[in-house]
Amino acid sequence: MSQSVRTFSPGLLVGLLLRPVPLGVLRIAARPVMDGLIRDLGPRLGDRLSGLKGRLAIVPTGHPVAVAIDIDDGALDLDLIEADTREAMGAVAAVRAPLETLTAMLDLEGMDGDASFFARALHIEGDTSLVMALRYALEDAGAGVDDITGAVPWPFGAALPHAMRVGQRIHDAASRDLATVQDAILAPVRTELARQEARMARMESQMQRTQRRRAS
Repeated sequence: MSQSVRTFSPGLLVGLLLRPVPLGVLRIAARPVMDGLIRDLGPRLGDRLSGLKGRLAIVPTGHPVAVAIDIDDGALDLDLIEADTREAMGAVAAVRAPLETLTAMLDLEGMDGDASFFARALHIEGDTSLVMALRYALEDAGAGVDDITGAVPWPFGAALPHAMRVGQRIHDAASRDLATVQDAILAPVRTELARQEARMARMESQMQRTQRRRAS
């Protein structure tokens, strides 16, 4: 099974903080939003997903839960499940990516899915055709961040756009800080690797000189 690279990021830290929270609690919190998405997106995607069947799991890297999207001949259902192997989740396909990548892809003007895939930020397992069919259906239906904010119950939904803008600023600042910390942690490792590479290069050069002397 392919695994996406676990980038040291705010999204990964959120996943670590969520690990102690029981799945049942997360399901209760997410249920109103998922029900709202089903009511709004279901009719818009029905014809576009007609004839397709299977479970697709959306798995944020490093998070304890995944979003299960069950498609049954146009009918749509959403649920939270434990993040695991594709087989354990009962999914015919799974999409694994950092939370930041998945969030950016919700924006129709944001990160392009194909570019993310080929840049190895996005990993698809199993039935790729189902993943792409859902992606194109969402694009054709004009689905995006507004659908999620619209599905959040009042009064939280009304405040969500402002909270997202504030969250984006916090996320950007945290990303810069984490990058600084990561560089500081990895700096000794990079220095040692460079030292070992130089040592190996000297040894290889010495061996080549010895071989030339023996050949002459």
